[in-house]
Amino acid sequence: MDLNNKVGVITGAAQGLGKAFAEALLSKGAKVSISDVNVEVGRKTASEFEKKYGKEKVLFMKCDVTSSEEFEDVFKKTKTKYGNIDIVINNAGIVNEKHWKKAIQINLMGSIEGTLLAIQYMSRSTGGQGGVIINIASAAGLQPVFTMPTYSASKHGTVGYTTSWAQNPENTTNGLRFNCICPTFVDTNIIKITDDNTLSKQASEQLLQHYGVMGVEKVVEGVMEVITDKSKNGAVLKITSQNGLEYLNQ
Repeated sequence: MDLNNKVGVITGAAQGLGKAFAEALLSKGAKVSISDVNVEVGRKTASEFEKKYGKEKVLFMKCDVTSSEEFEDVFKKTKTKYGNIDIVINNAGIVNEKHWKKAIQINLMGSIEGTLLAIQYMSRSTGGQGGVIINIASAAGLQPVFTMPTYSASKHGTVGYTTSWAQNPENTTNGLRFNCICPTFVDTNIIKITDDNTLSKQASEQLLQHYGVMGVEKVVEGVMEVITDKSKNGAVLKITSQNGLEYLNQ
C-alpha cells in the first residue's frame, strides 16, 4: 500500500505508541486524525506534527473511547475533512486492576466500538474505499498474566474479536483487512507499576526484568508492516525484545 495521502485514525495518540504510529504514517505522506482523552498533551502533539508535516496533515480531537458520541464524532469529522478513512488503529488502553470495569470498557469495548465504526465508515458497502483495521492488544492477550488478570482478559478478548472479523468472507468484497498487534512490555507510561494496575508489585517487577522493555520503534515497524502488506489479513503479530516480529497464525 502506498501511504501517500492515505488517512489514518488513531486513538490514544497524544503520546506513547499512538503518537509513534501517527508520526510513522505522517513520515510516509499520510494524513492523520489523532484523538486522546488528554486534551492538553494531544494539542501539543498535534502542534508538533503540524509544524513538521503541515497543518492540513493533522486533525486532533478529544475522545474518550467509552463515549459513543465522542468516538463516532472522530470518524464523522475525519471523513468530512479528508473525504475518506483508510487506516484505523485502535490503540487507546490502560492497565487498572483496581478499577477493572473501566479497563474492560477502554481496552475491550473501546476496540470493539472502534472496529465497528471503522467498518461503518470504511466498508465499500457503505460508501468507503476499504482499508485496514488494527487493534493493539498485548502479549498478555496470548497467555495468562496472574498479576494483571483483567488486563489479560481484555486483551484476550481483543485478539479473539479481531481474528473473528478477519475470517468474515465478505471482507474481500468490502475491501477490509483486520490485524492484531501483541507486544510485550514497551517503554511507555502504561508499564509504570502502581497499586492500581497490578495485584503484585514485586511479581510485576520480576516480569519486567524477565521479558525486558522494548522501544516503541519495534512495534511501529510491525504496525507499518501489516498496514502496507495486504497479504497479512487476520495476522496476529507478537512482538518481543528477544524474537522481534513473530506472526502466530500465518
